[in-house]
Amino acid sequence: MPRDADEQTTAKRSTVGSLYGAPQGEARPVGADEPEGLWVIRGGRPFHGGGQGFDPEGVEQLDYSNPHGLNIERVWFDGKIVFASESGELDIDPSVVKVAQEYQIVYDVQLDARGKLVRPATRVPNQFNIYDSIPGMAKYSPIWQFNYVVVPRSYVPNTLRSEADCLRSGYRIVRSNVFEN
Repeated sequence: MPRDADEQTTAKRSTVGSLYGAPQGEARPVGADEPEGLWVIRGGRPFHGGGQGFDPEGVEQLDYSNPHGLNIERVWFDGKIVFASESGELDIDPSVVKVAQEYQIVYDVQLDARGKLVRPATRVPNQFNIYDSIPGMAKYSPIWQFNYVVVPRSYVPNTLRSEADCLRSGYRIVRSNVFEN
């Protein structure tokens, strides 16, 4: 239980983020016999809670201290901004490994016969990448297959904010064999 009014206020508003966008809930202490669950960790003590949702502008309300120093990126999902970390490129067989789709908005991209980048794609500055799914969805995977959406130089960054926007945009989409975790 919170010891003072300041800690009590913090207990009600602070949660650990998820990509679910679930409503923010009250945090309550976790029983000593519970080995796992959806928890908030404060000062080394676990509390039930998590999943704080989005603000009115569609930005995920995430509290995250980044204890491992991961690179964090902002990504569009269904018109909302979510936060993600990446662990690097992988060589996988998508016929064996489940993958989700990530869209990167670019001015130019060139792939070789294996579907790998010949050189880095020319990205649209300040454009966030776009995910097709988030944890909890049937099609979600932590492995992302890159799809490059080729736009003209007149494109305004962050006009495309969802997979549906990309698919109905009329822009050329180049599916690669570039995978990232």
